[in-house]
Amino acid sequence: MSEHTVVDAEGRTVSTVPTARHRRFLAQLARDHYLEGRSKVEIGKTNGLSRFQVARLLQEAVDTGVVTITIEADTGEENDLAERIADDLGLRSVVIVDIPDAAEASQQMGRAALSLVGRQARAGMRIGLSWSRTLDSAAAFTPALPRCTIVQLAGALRLESHHPSSEIFTRLGQDPAVNMVRLPAPLLVTEAETADDLRALPEISGTLAAADDLDLAVVSVASWAEGLSSVWEKCSPAQRRAGIDDGAIAEVSGRLFDAAGADVTTIDDRVIAVTLDQLRRAATTVGVARGAERARAVRAACAAGILDIAVIDRALAEAVLAEAAPDEEEP
Repeated sequence: MSEHTVVDAEGRTVSTVPTARHRRFLAQLARDHYLEGRSKVEIGKTNGLSRFQVARLLQEAVDTGVVTITIEADTGEENDLAERIADDLGLRSVVIVDIPDAAEASQQMGRAALSLVGRQARAGMRIGLSWSRTLDSAAAFTPALPRCTIVQLAGALRLESHHPSSEIFTRLGQDPAVNMVRLPAPLLVTEAETADDLRALPEISGTLAAADDLDLAVVSVASWAEGLSSVWEKCSPAQRRAGIDDGAIAEVSGRLFDAAGADVTTIDDRVIAVTLDQLRRAATTVGVARGAERARAVRAACAAGILDIAVIDRALAEAVLAEAAPDEEEP
């Protein structure tokens, strides 16, 4: 993450990566200005800053994702598409993310998911976040949350295609308003006996139990196929094939399921993560997915009853809609 120049609450200019405290300060200034209608001069007097310093801080809030700007003009067609997909999948709502720069696709999807968390979060909530490359790539845009508990639903995976990182949980843990419940274990281990031993540890069993009563959960939805699942990368060829033979087409936090949404337990004995039943019991579960090739996986996750909201890119939205359209009869 690159460093940048900011002005702190005392008016000093420093070069730093924004901390949780600084992001909370930015959020307060933004609320005062954009929601309460206070002028930059008023805000400056309250915080001992000049109006120019306040202006720079408000711009930083936009640049770092503390504030997001949505233009509502001409959104009728976009809303209609999201509503049609939500109706087809039986979801409360769908968020469609436009991705103009493919190189930043993962970060943009993660940013959209974290923005949704920021909008949904309320004081006293228990929020579960499953580790994923998508959320971790957007860690710099972690929202300033009200006082709440964050439960890590799955551990990070060490992948050849991705440098191991859990920055999203590190940043959340730095926020004094957040009670961070970490899961100090990998998502997948080699032997079932190892998984049993780890689950028996109080610090792990306690975290897994904390996922029993979630107000909000955020997970990534993957296809059980090469290049479309982080867990697939960590399994042997025999285990991959066994999952397919057992009917698996999709995966969420290492938990497999088939096209009808039924649990597939092929690798469950080696997984240390939230269960599908725990996600089903959550008040609201958000699924994040990208790419047309994951359309069947998203549909399966809806059939499994584990999703209430989907955050998807336009390519996936169009693929889901195409699947829903009846085949044209040939002449």
